Amino acid sequence: MDAADFGVPQHRKRLFVVGSSSERFEFPHPTHGPKASLPYVAAGQALKDVPDDAPNKAIVTYAKNPVLRPSPFAGMLVNGQGRPIDLTKPANTVPASAGGNRTHILDPKQLLVKYHEHLTSGGKPKEGIIKGLRRLTVREPARLQAFPDDFVFWGTRSSQYSQVGNAIPPTLAHAVAAAIREQVLCNNQEDVLSKAK
Repeated sequence: MDAADFGVPQHRKRLFVVGSSSERFEFPHPTHGPKASLPYVAAGQALKDVPDDAPNKAIVTYAKNPVLRPSPFAGMLVNGQGRPIDLTKPANTVPASAGGNRTHILDPKQLLVKYHEHLTSGGKPKEGIIKGLRRLTVREPARLQAFPDDFVFWGTRSSQYSQVGNAIPPTLAHAVAAAIREQVLCNNQEDVLSKAK
């Protein structure tokens, strides 16, 4: 299941296995996206007014050997494996290894989009720190995971990034749990009716 299909501002595909002694389990149907009644939630929409948090101190520099992809949000244009977020769409999967150079990047002026155009048109790679970009704080990927702002993450900063990145988004977990609950209640009601006969 893709978390973005359930209102999470992030494409995050996860496998769910549900065992049932009764009839086949029916997974919840998407509420967001092209096959649903609501549009996807964009990362930019989710990241508005995020509470203040300790900044991520990992710098963003141009990659010595950039890896180009058709999209500027997919290749490796900077150091580390953190990629810029397309604020108009759900973000790519938040990794559990975030906290350093693998943390997603905010690029509000789309400097990396312009740099991608520069490289794809034959321009030479640049060097040095890129001003105007920064890596996400812990609270920002928590928003992309659909955690409420008052949810507390404990431990070191790297541990907090791991907790966020390892989690199933609460909105997606709720959708699956609600479907399980509905089936269990329905099956229990059917059992009671069959015993009453």
